[in-house]
Amino acid sequence: MTAWYDARPLAPASRITILTGPAAGARLDAAADYLRRNLHDSTAPEVLLVGQTREAADELARGLALEAGATFGLHRFGVRQLAWRVAAVELARRGLAPASPLAAEAVATHAAFEELTGRRLNYLHPIAKFRTFGRTLAATLRDLRCAGVDPAAAKETGGCGPDVARLADRYDALMDAAGLLDDAALFRVGADVARRDGTTTTGLPLGGPLLLLDVAVLDDAAYDFVSAIAGRASSVFATVPAGDGPTLGALRRLPAAETIDTSAAAAASKAGGAAARDPLDRVRRYLFAAEDPPAASDTASDTDTETLTFFSAPGESREAVEIARAIVKEAARGIPFDEMAIVIRSPGVYAGLVETALARAGVDAYFSRGTRVPHPAGRAFLALLACALENLSARRFSEYLSLGQVPRLDPDGGPPRSGERWTLPDSAPEMTPALSQPSLFDAGEKTAVADSDCGAAEGETADSDETPVVGGTLRAPHRWDELLVDSAVVGGRDRWERRLDGFAAELAARLEELRSDEPESPRLRRVEHQTRNLLHLRRFALPVIDRLAALPQKALWGEWLDHLEALAPEVLKDPDDVLAVLGDLRPMANVGPAPLADVRDVLAERLTDLQRNPPRRRYGRVFVGDPDQLRGRRFRVIFIPGLAERVFPHRHRQDPLLLDRHRAELNAATNDDPPRIGLPSRHDLNQREKLLLQVAVGAATDRIWVSYPRLEASKARQRVPSFYALDIERARTGRIPDFREVERRASEQVTARLAWPAPPDPDLAIDDTEHDLAVLHDLFRRPTDEITGRARYLFHLNEGLRRALIARWARWDRRWSRHDGLYAVSDATRAMLADHRLDRRAYSCSGLQRFAVCPYQFFLGSVARIHPLDEIPAPIEQLDPLTRGSIFHEVQAEFTRALQEQNALPVTRARLAQAEQEIDRILDDVAARRKDELVPAIERVWRDEIETMRTDLKGWLHRVADEGGEWTPLHAEFAFGLPPGPGFDPESVSEPATLDGRWMLRGVVDQIEAPARPSETGELRVTDHKTGKDRTKRDMVVNGGETLQPVLYGLAVEQALGRPVSESQLFFATSVGRYRHRVVRLGEKERRQGIEVLEVIDRAIETGVLVPAPRDRACDWCDFRPVCGPWEERRIGKKERQVLSDLRELRSRP
Repeated sequence: MTAWYDARPLAPASRITILTGPAAGARLDAAADYLRRNLHDSTAPEVLLVGQTREAADELARGLALEAGATFGLHRFGVRQLAWRVAAVELARRGLAPASPLAAEAVATHAAFEELTGRRLNYLHPIAKFRTFGRTLAATLRDLRCAGVDPAAAKETGGCGPDVARLADRYDALMDAAGLLDDAALFRVGADVARRDGTTTTGLPLGGPLLLLDVAVLDDAAYDFVSAIAGRASSVFATVPAGDGPTLGALRRLPAAETIDTSAAAAASKAGGAAARDPLDRVRRYLFAAEDPPAASDTASDTDTETLTFFSAPGESREAVEIARAIVKEAARGIPFDEMAIVIRSPGVYAGLVETALARAGVDAYFSRGTRVPHPAGRAFLALLACALENLSARRFSEYLSLGQVPRLDPDGGPPRSGERWTLPDSAPEMTPALSQPSLFDAGEKTAVADSDCGAAEGETADSDETPVVGGTLRAPHRWDELLVDSAVVGGRDRWERRLDGFAAELAARLEELRSDEPESPRLRRVEHQTRNLLHLRRFALPVIDRLAALPQKALWGEWLDHLEALAPEVLKDPDDVLAVLGDLRPMANVGPAPLADVRDVLAERLTDLQRNPPRRRYGRVFVGDPDQLRGRRFRVIFIPGLAERVFPHRHRQDPLLLDRHRAELNAATNDDPPRIGLPSRHDLNQREKLLLQVAVGAATDRIWVSYPRLEASKARQRVPSFYALDIERARTGRIPDFREVERRASEQVTARLAWPAPPDPDLAIDDTEHDLAVLHDLFRRPTDEITGRARYLFHLNEGLRRALIARWARWDRRWSRHDGLYAVSDATRAMLADHRLDRRAYSCSGLQRFAVCPYQFFLGSVARIHPLDEIPAPIEQLDPLTRGSIFHEVQAEFTRALQEQNALPVTRARLAQAEQEIDRILDDVAARRKDELVPAIERVWRDEIETMRTDLKGWLHRVADEGGEWTPLHAEFAFGLPPGPGFDPESVSEPATLDGRWMLRGVVDQIEAPARPSETGELRVTDHKTGKDRTKRDMVVNGGETLQPVLYGLAVEQALGRPVSESQLFFATSVGRYRHRVVRLGEKERRQGIEVLEVIDRAIETGVLVPAPRDRACDWCDFRPVCGPWEERRIGKKERQVLSDLRELRSRP
């Protein structure tokens, strides 16, 4: 590389020297020379070093200290820190405190609220209630105050000018009442102190040499302060990046200022234009140049990839991965990590992606102070504030839980009891620096503390059902929030408690029904699991809801901060970042009262993306920050991602509260001589955007990597390079680039693909996953005989992958194997299955019916007893079908027993009116009892469901009456093979029914009837009531093995009661089922078919052939689809058919 300035020490002829140029290296070397001369000068024992950031000043000083062994008398500050330090004594005397940008925004928001509620706004009244209005107003007022414009002058601009002036006056009054001052006031107080008696009151060497290291002077307030400290200094040396016109113009207004342009000096000193052959030098010199740059020499393209690389990637995530790959490549050629930097203009888009990519590549990153990244703790806290604001919305509380920020709970399952917890405010390092200068070399890393909140407490299992919090996530029933519906509509805290109590009662009712009907069903364990999770939810949620309900409607900001600072440790596993943001607002404690909506709006942006606190040591890490943080810094390699339209550059718009034409009027009205910087316009903002890229390019000494995403992956939309990227190409080549050619060349620089996220060469992979994918991609393109045995190392490295690949191959093979389900079992497995044969344990009909649908479903649900994912089955608009059926059957059973006591059976047309009155009474009683237990979410929905049920029950009565009293009910809810329980018929038997002397069955028969006219044989009729749709076939017997109740219940009743059953029926007793009867006459043939179904099922268990063989479309409704996958019907069609011969024969039965 060729130096960009004359390496000999610069000897300024005047007291104030301004050095400007595009290369940060040249500016920093000159600044170091200035410090060396003055630190070694006995007449100037102390020097003041001021950078745009404190970190930039520290890096320059650190380099000098390493070179000399030690430094003395060097005072280092960021420009804002220095202003506070100079003004500190005066601020203490006046009782003032600096306000952070967040606090200033909060005051602006409250000013708008007061003017809005006082109905004093005219033009701005329709928009002043918007959430972002406070932020927009704060930006406008900041510009006015920094420019020193009297707000009263805005009244003359028309439009919203009078309202802006009124809001500015209110803002000033609130700031004065709270004892706060913003940046503009801080700079001006500092300027006054510096001009008056700075050295006496501050203890700083304001009268000694002053170095301004790339300090940005973009407004009049900053200029007032810089000019004040420059006026006190014995000599001033200032560096200014090329392109920073406002700063250069402001510093040139200082008395006796001399300017040195290093780019002009370098150009004059280069014989033959050697620098023009270096692409990096050309880009630094000619980027955004008004004149056409000279054409590059023919050799420029040969060295292009050595100093400047421009590439594109399919999406921001792939772009970040390619940057990580390039960093590894640069490190391999000897560039230390800490001499590389990634410049992010849009941290909301890139920060998280870059962090992930660097972590994958094993590259440590240093995210500079001020870099904001998405943070779940902040978003979780905002969700709780929204919950409180929306009348304790369940969906907002569910959103909070989904972010995994629940802290470790108290032993009783409630929120942790937090004591006072103080955290350094977010802006404290920048606003209130320590009075003593910290050492440059003793900042060791903090000891990492394991996040115990994410794990289990000592002695407990992390994934135990009894552990309420796992990894910051509270155990709760799936989709539990639907229970409460939308609390913003139906109520608040009372709704929470009543609905949780109701759901607990509903689960208890389901448990009771399942224990009595299907004690071995996996659904029973599922409901037990839901019950435990509901207890966890209740113990944690209700105290938090109480805390949210106790928040005031309006309060002073100090009171709000007390509430929120107490709430954060109770609801967040890592509350420090949120507490740091809240601490920024503490100086405005006396402002208010403010409503909760304003508090939420002020915190929304800052908590959505929280400020990243960097490690204490930067070295050994890749620097990641925004372009402004590169002022006063240099790196050997710079990466600049995101040079796409609307990413970099940002699209700036006019200030909606003070348009550019009004700003121009206000600037012209000042008539200062010399002219002031004034209010910035949209043009000024666009120029500052260009400056950001110029600073980033200028900070590189060896090489820059420029990139853009050619695809917006989330929207599948093509992106194009921004005109900034095109101007880089223009500066590099000296000609206006062809757009398509630029895109083509950028896409060819790296082989980034979305379809196969790995490089073509495995040696270029950034992690193991990419390496393995790269190896496989190469093998897939080779002939089969060349790849046999290749990539076998994957089997040895990952046992899970080996099993998965072997299983996948075997499942799609034509032959059946153990990978297909339960097949070719071992002796040990066969012994285990023996305990599940039909003569060893009792099954219910519903469990046995699963076999015909799919043998593997039968195995998983009835044998292995696996239960599906927890869900809340009750939609908002209707009752859960299980609950509805339970109420329906309970009413039917109580009705039958009541009429038996009244000797009013059977129901005939003559007795229909009496029966309808009785069923109305019983339904009302049952509904009232269940309502108290279930606490329905919406009264109208519950009432509509009960009335629909009433209509169905009366329709059932009419169909029963149409039989003319031919059959008389004897038993209702007759149970066999189940323990005694409430609601069962008194003559129920606890022993299972044994069919054909062998097969064991259990269940509950809805109704058993006898003929009204006694017969010689005493035949009975068995009825199973259904409340759903009729999906059976006409003339069915066992319905292909899927409907077994008619035949098997008939046989079971015969065995239990010792009386013959002549017929069994399914009675679809609702309008949905059209009140249909499906009658099965129990002859010898029908009985034999029922027994043969049991034999087929038992034989499958005995031989261990329970494989996935679903009937048509069975997988669409199967609970176990996540276990098998979506392709079972297609896969089974390729298998040998002989294994399924019994199943095919069973499905053919009527």
